[in-house]
Amino acid sequence: MIKALVFDMDDTLYDQRTPFAQALQAVTNEPITPADTLDELFDTFQLTTSQITDDHQLPTLGKLLNPILTGHGLPIISSSNWDHFWELYQTKLQNISLFGEIEGYLSSLKDVYELGIITNGSAEQQSKKALQLDLHRWFKRANLIISDEVGLAKPDARIFTYFNRKLNLQANEVVYIGDDYNTDMIGAKQAGWHAFWFNHRHLDTPSANYIPDQTVESATELADLLKALTVTAY
Repeated sequence: MIKALVFDMDDTLYDQRTPFAQALQAVTNEPITPADTLDELFDTFQLTTSQITDDHQLPTLGKLLNPILTGHGLPIISSSNWDHFWELYQTKLQNISLFGEIEGYLSSLKDVYELGIITNGSAEQQSKKALQLDLHRWFKRANLIISDEVGLAKPDARIFTYFNRKLNLQANEVVYIGDDYNTDMIGAKQAGWHAFWFNHRHLDTPSANYIPDQTVESATELADLLKALTVTAY
């Protein structure tokens, strides 16, 4: 029987791509096209920022993202403009909000399950996002696991088993919900958890040995799944 639902934060509970795209457009002065270019930039940005724990690591952004721009025939962004991008991105994060479809069911889920979050990133950055999203309304602070705080990061299965020990739960009693197949689905399945893939970016399923227990492709579909969990044991 499922006793806990645990969510990824970035691009699962809220739309992370919009503030990224807005900040990037502001420093390039034009939209990034075609769409697959923005997709590649965003995917790399997500992976990179999940590993940044302080601003001294920001030069990594330019080193990883500029080659993508070059590969698509676009001008690179200077180091100073990457710094400006990061400042703009931080400002945009002050306006993030939960996916409305998901928010509508968190209170009902809280009455049935222990709710938690496992997120990669710096303690300061992720804590600010949690505050902006008002996550304390549904999630206990003790159930917010940030990689920077525990010294473990997804997809390492140990960060999932850390949550198990913290709440005295068995692996098969927990569902993890996330948007990133490689960090969220593989990590959760390796830990023995149930895994629901929130594939709202409509990515192809990688050729891997780990199959999500459920896959949904929109916030509405995820809301329907969450609604079902409030009335039916999984």
